[in-house]
Amino acid sequence: MTRARSAVLLCLCLYLLLLAGAQGQPVSKDTVYFTSNRKSITLPFQLVHNLIIIPVKINDSKSLNFILDSGVRNTIITRLYYSDSLDLNQADKITLSGLGTGYTVEALFSSGNTMSMEGIQGDNHQVYVLLEDMFDLSTRMGMPVHGIIGYDIFKNFVVKINYHAKTITLYRPDIKLARKKRAEEYPLHIEGNKAYVFANVRQHNGDTVNVKLVVDTGASHTLSLYLPSNNRLTLPPKVMEAYLGRGLSGDINGKIGRINGFKIGRYELLNLPASYPNEEAIKLALNISNRNGNLGSDILKRFTVILDYPHNRMVLQPNRKFKEPFHYNMAGFEVSTPLPGTNYYTVSNVVEDSPAKLVGLKPGDQLLNINGKNCTELTLNELMEIFESKPGRKLRMQVKRDAVVHNVDLVLKSEI
Repeated sequence: MTRARSAVLLCLCLYLLLLAGAQGQPVSKDTVYFTSNRKSITLPFQLVHNLIIIPVKINDSKSLNFILDSGVRNTIITRLYYSDSLDLNQADKITLSGLGTGYTVEALFSSGNTMSMEGIQGDNHQVYVLLEDMFDLSTRMGMPVHGIIGYDIFKNFVVKINYHAKTITLYRPDIKLARKKRAEEYPLHIEGNKAYVFANVRQHNGDTVNVKLVVDTGASHTLSLYLPSNNRLTLPPKVMEAYLGRGLSGDINGKIGRINGFKIGRYELLNLPASYPNEEAIKLALNISNRNGNLGSDILKRFTVILDYPHNRMVLQPNRKFKEPFHYNMAGFEVSTPLPGTNYYTVSNVVEDSPAKLVGLKPGDQLLNINGKNCTELTLNELMEIFESKPGRKLRMQVKRDAVVHNVDLVLKSEI
């Protein structure tokens, strides 16, 4: 979970559970298939905040940007822009609720649609269109993001995610892939359209706890642990209050702290941050499949990952990022891009008692310059790497507020 305070905001999809009105909708008998006789198709993807972005067409639309989220069982459109057009088959208004604390959301439900990517087509596809852009994915991702797609892809193919090469390869389900050197296979438990694995977390007190985790490519952090799910799970001694993200029913708050280790099979990662959502925000998930939390992309990206739903297995092969330390945003504020697709960055969600708060940064301040680098020349990922670099680093910043330029010296500080 790089970016603790701000990247955890991007595990929005992680907490998405379609309940309430969605439960009353008919089950789709969709079919997703290759449009040729090829055995596999490799597609490039963009990786932003550890999240995979792929282009998808719905019916006759232009390519729309979707987050590929193995933790979500429905295709969800979160926002359409004025230049986007989307013709859906018969759409009915429904009410959705999910994780978080707050309110329900109205959406349109449509079945019988066509989904397509290069060389792939899906028929009789179910789509939910949120009537309120409550996730605000585009400003957080720095590019137009139209929605979330997941289970419909994973259930029909053997999916290989190469985080280093930024490619995803889809294989026909009858293909048996040879296991490469250093790769290790684990049972994948498919329950309620979600994939689970078992792993061990080693806590600050030396206690090792076996946990059942949702495999979630749509979560940008390392892992999330649900304290009420196991009385052996305990908070680390040093934690910070954090806004963890947005669920379908409102905000999700909790705490972030470091654990000594995370081990799956023979592979162990050390000294990594974990998030602990408040019980009220996750109460709908606590009784589902006896889960203890979720496994996110800041761990998954350290491997080449094969998710083989048809044969109930997951394969992990470490890549060159496997031994990299786990960092997070130590500046104390979130970055937004009010004009997605441009390098125009503003301050948002300033955390109390953080370095940003202490030097007087305010939501809406435009980031102009950091240590002599013009922010318009930095990508969002490059900007976040600066805030995640190391405790004690001094950042000489220029920000604009109400047409006035201010010079600010900010020192990065680790709080966990």
